[in-house]
Amino acid sequence: MDREEVLRRFEGWLDSVLALEEPPQGIAAELLSALTVEAGASGDGQCDLYSMWAAVTALTQEVRLQGRTFKQLSETLAPVADLAPQLPEAQRKAQEQARREMLDVLLDLRDRLARGLDAARAGQTKMRESQLSTWTARLLARHASFRYASEALAALEEGYRMSLDRLDDVLGQFDVREISCLGQPFDPRSMHVVDVEETAEADEGTVVEVYRVGYEWQGAVHRPARVKVARSPVRISPGDTEDE
Repeated sequence: MDREEVLRRFEGWLDSVLALEEPPQGIAAELLSALTVEAGASGDGQCDLYSMWAAVTALTQEVRLQGRTFKQLSETLAPVADLAPQLPEAQRKAQEQARREMLDVLLDLRDRLARGLDAARAGQTKMRESQLSTWTARLLARHASFRYASEALAALEEGYRMSLDRLDDVLGQFDVREISCLGQPFDPRSMHVVDVEETAEADEGTVVEVYRVGYEWQGAVHRPARVKVARSPVRISPGDTEDE
């Protein structure tokens, strides 16, 4: 068997093996068909030097195109990759901000319910005082409409109280605690002074009235309380009066 016969048989075996393989991934079908046409251009199944050079040139251009595409994709995804380590912290901050906003809504609702409860109790107190103060009121108390108004105020007060109790339970589950202020020394970390009262009945700097309740959330101040604090009266000596 001479050298040409060996090469011919090897080419035949190689063609039969390659025919059974799947087309390579990542190479366009047009390029594969062009290579097939170029390979069979001579008619005898052999590939000349020109066809081989054309195929290599086309393959080189395709590789460059794929490399350029991959580079553009990498540059596009680079900012996202840089932000990836920061995503957990950003997500945590977003969740905390959402919880704070929801907590503000719940606290505002509680303030409104508390004002409604105070108004209902004040109405009942005023009605009881009027019944005891005048003969006309005692006479009206026997009337059905008067009794109905009294029962309606009582039901309204009970509704406000039950709603407040339920809301306080929910706030407690979220680790929300009311800041104790009344009768306590002023604390600038958890309280804001909105009014001052001169009085000798309380030590200077003591909270004598709470305008808006403050709250702590998870051990930190979430909403400072708005309070009125006591201030000692200014004492004017007789000598100062005479000077005036």
